[in-house]
Amino acid sequence: MGAADTGFWDFSLRLYDRPGVADACLQLQDRCGADVNLLLLGFWRAHRGFPRWEPGELARAEMAAAPVNAALRPLRQARRALRALQTHEPAAESLYRDAKALELKLEQVAQGWLAAASWISPATRDSAGDERAAAERHLQDYIAHVAPGREEAERLAAALLDAAFA
Repeated sequence: MGAADTGFWDFSLRLYDRPGVADACLQLQDRCGADVNLLLLGFWRAHRGFPRWEPGELARAEMAAAPVNAALRPLRQARRALRALQTHEPAAESLYRDAKALELKLEQVAQGWLAAASWISPATRDSAGDERAAAERHLQDYIAHVAPGREEAERLAAALLDAAFA
């Protein structure tokens, strides 16, 4: 992973750690099929001055992350099953921690691929723009793409935006 990619990862860790952000992201993932890394990517792009997704850019980012996501989904399911198994099997705790560490490493790889796939010309940046407004446009575009017309997704996205900028 290159140095430019660590900027997205570090930004994501700080944002995800804010009260309410992780919960909103995970609810959007579990209830609406959102990709947490794409949610975070929209916030990162807004932070960097990009006013919204460029045409076709969101689809390119999804395609770029698809190979990593194909490995992440079953790993996430296995980790969750191991968490539930901990009450019945002492060895499951160690396996759970290992699965969680591998899942985080794959998330970091996915973010590197997403950062590379979403690069656009600095000429499209708006350094004087409103970061919250740009984040909202990124988020609205993504929610319309992944869960069109779903009120629950829109409500959860609003909660995510509020938590991110609290």
